[in-house]
Parts: sequence; structure tokens; C-alpha cells
Amino acid sequence: MIQVKTFFAYNELRNYSYLLYEDTTGDAWVIDPYEANPMIKYIKENSLVLKGILNTHRHFDHIRGNQPLQEAFKSPVKSLMDADQIILNPQFMLETLDTPGHTMDHQVFILKENNQTRALFSGDTLFNSGVGNCKNGGNVDQLYQTTRKLITTLPDETLLYPGHDYAEKNLEFALTFEPENANIREGIRKVKAQDVALREPSKLGSEKMVNPFLRLTSPELRQRFIKDIKALDDTADIERNLFQTIRALRDKW
Repeated sequence: MIQVKTFFAYNELRNYSYLLYEDTTGDAWVIDPYEANPMIKYIKENSLVLKGILNTHRHFDHIRGNQPLQEAFKSPVKSLMDADQIILNPQFMLETLDTPGHTMDHQVFILKENNQTRALFSGDTLFNSGVGNCKNGGNVDQLYQTTRKLITTLPDETLLYPGHDYAEKNLEFALTFEPENANIREGIRKVKAQDVALREPSKLGSEKMVNPFLRLTSPELRQRFIKDIKALDDTADIERNLFQTIRALRDKW
């Protein structure tokens, strides 16, 4: 069975890093290490074998722990192509998916069990109740297309493991567009009551109920931007325009 251990960095960027390991063999993989020492300690204490290091993209906070982990375990940093697969055991594998937008080299990792999607390690493409910014080498139109691909191809039961915790601020931002959305209000209540380091992953289906970037067909949200979209006839153009507008507002919020 594959286990997922989450490591939260209490830094300004609120990074998440992940350790996936096979509980029978002890074979392990790291995704986006920020603080290496807690991961090194956990790997040694649990007699795990680090097979490799995976990075969703090359921003420093996602590769910061690479070198210390390499030095401690002589494990490689893997460079993967789109749709490459890492076999974790006979039932589980990780599959890569190119997801340009936040950066043009961004990838996500999809955990599959018997070829059925179980989890998404989304880096800075998709957050709880938000998406990544495009300020440092990204493209917002590419991010829109990437986001649409993820939510239309992955099942609602997919667990979301993002690269950062911005959940509370993202939900408060979402509430400005949909103040009557009870799911957003409940989401804010829950995240305020939870320990961020122990928070259970949400599912994509739940994200579609609160994340404004995934709710581009919401009548309440569209009404908020009616002046921006009334001249657009094509549904795809309306959704792209909304996505870009909301992303620009979130950059300043």
C-alpha cells in the first residue's frame, strides 16, 4: 500500500512537501521538498529507501531540499516527460502530466491505483480554492487551459495535494464573488478550526463547489462581472475572460 506523508513548512510561502512510500518495501519518493531535515529524519527513522526526488517546477521553494536529500541518500532528481510513469508497486504508479501556466515547465503527478486516479499532486497549478499565479514566467491563458483539462479529465473523487496552503485567504477571496455560497462559508469555518499541518486533503468535487476558478458557470459569479462578459457570445470566451479577470484581481488581493 502507498502511504502519503505531508510535511508543512511554517514559512511565509506556506509550502507543502510530500513523501510517498510503499509500506511493505519501504521504497519512497519525495515531491517538492522545501525543508529537507524533517524528511531526512522521517526516512531514516522509518528505514525507508529514497528512490528519487520529483519537482513540479523549478521555483526555488520547490527544489530547496533537493541537494540535502541527494547528499543524505544519493538519490537522483528525476526529469520526466509528459505521461511518463513511475511504478511504485504492482498496483500503484505515478503518472506525469504537463501543466503549463504557473510556469511553462510545470508538471503535476497523478497517483493511480490499478489505472484509476486516486490523487493529484498539483504543485502551483491548482490550490485549495484557488490556482497559481503567473507572475514569474507563466501565462494565464495557458493556466486556464491547463485547469480546464484537469477538472474535466480527473474524477471528482481525486484527492488534491497542492504545493502551498492558501486555503483560508482563497476562500475569503471567493466569498467576495459569491457571498451567498454556503459551501464557501463552511469551508472558511473548517480551515480556521483545523491544524494546517494535519488537514485532510480535499477532493476535486468539493473544490468545484468553492473555487471561483472552477466555478466559471456560476450565475452569481457571472453577474458580478456582467459588464466584462456581456459582449462575449462564445461560452469558452466567457469562461476564459472570467478566469483571466479573477486571476488579475487575486494578484492584487
